[in-house]
Amino acid sequence: AYDQIRMSVAYPGMNVKLVGSHAGISIGEDGASQMGIEDVALACSLPGMTVIVPADANSARKATRAMLEHQGPVYLRCGRIEVPEIYAADAPFQIGKAN
Repeated sequence: AYDQIRMSVAYPGMNVKLVGSHAGISIGEDGASQMGIEDVALACSLPGMTVIVPADANSARKATRAMLEHQGPVYLRCGRIEVPEIYAADAPFQIGKAN
């Protein structure tokens, strides 16, 4: 799928939104063979691809809204396991800005 994303989404700058699930090294019962760790590096290497990695559920909600409003290709990277709430529901979120 990487080549299809590169050639059909990233290079032409299509307004496509991608969401990757089960990313990272803490994916629970699925085990080490299912850990997706290269996805963020591959997505960052694509021209014009905006990559978002939310820290918690509140960030993920805001990132999803921001992703839909953003013009151009976006990759939203999500984990699987439940994580502690880090940011309040009213915490600011802006693509390209770290908190």
